[in-house]
Amino acid sequence: MKLPNKEVATKPLPAETLNESVGIALYLAVSIALAWLAYSFGGMDFNVYYAAAHVTLEGGNPYDYQQLAPYIISSSGSLNNPYYYAPWFTWCVIPFTFFPYDIARILWMVTHFILWVYSLVNLSKLVNYPPEGWAKWGMWLLATFVFAWSTWGAEQVGIMILFLFTLILLYSRRENWTLVGILLALILFKPNITAIPVAFIALWILLRNRTWKHVGVMTAVVALALAVALFIDPTFYLPLFDADKLQGLSFTLNSSGEPEIERYTTTLQDFLAAYGIENIGLVGVYVTVILLGLAAIAFGLHASASLIEFSALVILVNFAIIPYALFYDYPLLTLPLFYGNQLLFNQKGIRYAANLLVVISLFIGGIIPYRYWITVILAILLVVGFIHQRRR
Repeated sequence: MKLPNKEVATKPLPAETLNESVGIALYLAVSIALAWLAYSFGGMDFNVYYAAAHVTLEGGNPYDYQQLAPYIISSSGSLNNPYYYAPWFTWCVIPFTFFPYDIARILWMVTHFILWVYSLVNLSKLVNYPPEGWAKWGMWLLATFVFAWSTWGAEQVGIMILFLFTLILLYSRRENWTLVGILLALILFKPNITAIPVAFIALWILLRNRTWKHVGVMTAVVALALAVALFIDPTFYLPLFDADKLQGLSFTLNSSGEPEIERYTTTLQDFLAAYGIENIGLVGVYVTVILLGLAAIAFGLHASASLIEFSALVILVNFAIIPYALFYDYPLLTLPLFYGNQLLFNQKGIRYAANLLVVISLFIGGIIPYRYWITVILAILLVVGFIHQRRR
């Protein structure tokens, strides 16, 4: 059985049109309710972005925590951690500072709701899954509940990163290497999440399409952005070496930059430690997973049938091996989720089991590191899918 060809236009029957309308309405209603619930949590990280943009507008250095902390408190009434993102992300947040903080928060939520919907629309153009009908809206709701909801609640940028990645894949399909290079540069504003995928996707395009244009454009855009940042403040990067920057990755900080509560990240190290695997055992497992991941990427560079397939692989390996990630960075895993389901379209039992396990994994354990189970489940889904595909 083949997936329906979405490029062939067929006139829908009245009942199909009604079902589609009901599906859209249900998806939007539930998604808007989840977004509103996430917003009602009170927010988390937007106050940092908002404060960083204000500090930048007033000629200060947003990476200096002593300058940043008073703005965070004055805007939201609560404290947050240091600011880490690249300067060009700060410039993108500046328009939100033209509004009072509460209105800016609403605009941030609305923007990221729209970006999430458009990310799913773009994925539908890239991956021939989910099929039209109730299956589509069910999978969209699954991804919204698993990935988007927590990211909305944290007011984080994982959805923006997914949206930019879908644009990279769409423009790569059109061989618009100038736009691909610009997008590859822009997405590096959070390098701990994006550096590995950007590097290997750029390499895949280079090897398969025999063009350096995207690499040249990407390098030029990053260099230009950094040159502008250095022109504005030649020492802007110095606070990045302060002790509070490293402390802020592992702990919440008070206004003096002193560590308070430990932060839980979602990496292999945290996952193993949650199950009591530490020291030599942790290092052994981690090194093994890194080697397997790099071997998988090397094989993908040689054998992957498309950039979509390779991107699903490299994004999954990225989250499997990177040393620092949080659960709200996980929206990118929507691509491996959908692509893995596409590979096993004829194997309903395996697909349903994997999707159910992804949901169940949200309720395993009492701390965030257990969410790494999602990476494990999707890795198994992709491996089984690739084997099934090769056999066919």
